[in-house]
Amino acid sequence: MRTFKIELKIRAEKDAVINAYTDHRRFLLSGLGLRAGETFEGSFAAAAGEADFQKQANYRDEAVALRVAGCREYEAKTVEARLPVIYCLGDSTVCDQPYDGGGPMDRCCGWGQTLPMYLGGGFAVSNHAEQGTHTGDCLKCHILPVLRQLRPGDAVLVQFGHNDQKQPWLRPYDGYRENLRKIAELVGEKGGRCVLCTPINRLIYVDGRLNDYLDEYAAAVRDLAGEMGLGCIDLQAFTTETYLRMGERAGELFYHPPAGPLDRTHPNDIGGKLIGEYVSEYIKRNF
Repeated sequence: MRTFKIELKIRAEKDAVINAYTDHRRFLLSGLGLRAGETFEGSFAAAAGEADFQKQANYRDEAVALRVAGCREYEAKTVEARLPVIYCLGDSTVCDQPYDGGGPMDRCCGWGQTLPMYLGGGFAVSNHAEQGTHTGDCLKCHILPVLRQLRPGDAVLVQFGHNDQKQPWLRPYDGYRENLRKIAELVGEKGGRCVLCTPINRLIYVDGRLNDYLDEYAAAVRDLAGEMGLGCIDLQAFTTETYLRMGERAGELFYHPPAGPLDRTHPNDIGGKLIGEYVSEYIKRNF
């Protein structure tokens, strides 16, 4: 895995709101407000040599692409440097979601693509999550390029459950739990640190109560992490508490399709950044 340091200097020629991304809409800056003449300087990290997916167009990057929106006057210096890598394995709530126009509420966003803006230059993020995948897909496909590139000290964040839930052979304490165990063992054999994440909750109410559809999956993750001595980020608890605290406003965290009902599974840019910030705080405390 090739990793890079990016030194970015931006000068606003007029009042502007700046967004900066690498590669597949992976956030470095989002909503940075600068007044005319103001300057921003920041250090970030990036990874190249991405996933080799079977289901979607393969990522075969040899370098890092940078895009700055909202300002034409900027300087970027990219230097290859050996950095610890945070790998992400997961589903559509984690993966790099493309830009489809509209505002931050009107497009999907996986929390994995927001991590670089919170981790700065200390960790490079390599996101191997993909839409529609479950733990079985991960073992057959998505974990393979990670294992080829994984170095001792790198970390692998794993979040599945939304699509496992749809498969009868991937019940929480059956195939799902055993697949997570295999993923963790494979990462450990390479000297990596596996961190299990409980699946983010859906914003669905049943008889006036927030759903418990993923409770067993979250419990299986917590139990396995405790049994194996692994790190665990309880995103199911975090998102559930967040939705309850926000009440009717919780819908602001989810994708609003141009036509059709609110998507209650996939975060939008606002929700993806909220979850990504929570995950990044765990990384900074524990790595």
